[in-house]
Amino acid sequence: MGEKLAKIFKIIEEKTGNPGRIRLAAATGFPKKDAEEMKDKPDVVEKFRNVASDILGYSIDDIMPL
Repeated sequence: MGEKLAKIFKIIEEKTGNPGRIRLAAATGFPKKDAEEMKDKPDVVEKFRNVASDILGYSIDDIMPL
C-alpha cells in the first residue's frame, strides 16, 4: 500500500545499506514493514523524503521526483 514509502526505503537501502535503512526507520518512527503496509499520506511521505535526503546528503528528489 505505501508505494512511495517502500520506494524511499528501497532507495536508501541501495545507496547506504542497512545502516541507512536503520537510520530512516529510527528517524521516522516507522520500520520498513510498517511503512510498506501503511497509506502514503502526504505528511508522512514528506517526512520520509526529508529524512532520506538528510541520510543521502542530497535531495532524494534527484532520484525520486515528486
